[in-house]
Amino acid sequence: MQNWKNQSVAYIAGENKIMIEDYINLITAWAKTRGYSVFGKWDEDAFYDKDKEIVYSLRTKEKKYQMYSLLHECGHALAFESKSYKNRFPTMSKRRFKTAKVNSRTNTFKVEQIVEEHDAWQRGLKLACRLGIEIDKENYNKYASRYVMSYIRKAK
Repeated sequence: MQNWKNQSVAYIAGENKIMIEDYINLITAWAKTRGYSVFGKWDEDAFYDKDKEIVYSLRTKEKKYQMYSLLHECGHALAFESKSYKNRFPTMSKRRFKTAKVNSRTNTFKVEQIVEEHDAWQRGLKLACRLGIEIDKENYNKYASRYVMSYIRKAK
């Protein structure tokens, strides 16, 4: 069941697209062992939904960024399934699981959304480490910051 661990190889911080494709396959294999379905799609933005579907965008030209996006969405999956999710993100939990109406214009919602996004990026990075994928952390964090900032701008 845990064959994905045996597939792990070190990631050299270069642009080896074949190796990165192997990492995408490794992450996908890990996700499947957890019951997730993973899809790379051209026509949709990346997302994770409660039906255990993980989608990463193929519109991103560089494979490493596709991998980063996939790791981030896996980070959301890990967060949603954690026992602490509802306590850490009560407003986001109500909205995501549709247990109550949530006003997305409140400061509480906006801040929680930003923190949740950052959390998913951090969980994605930890997952890469657990899978044996050595990531250029500076590059990963720079990419992640770009997307977290989009939520900050939207919150204004």
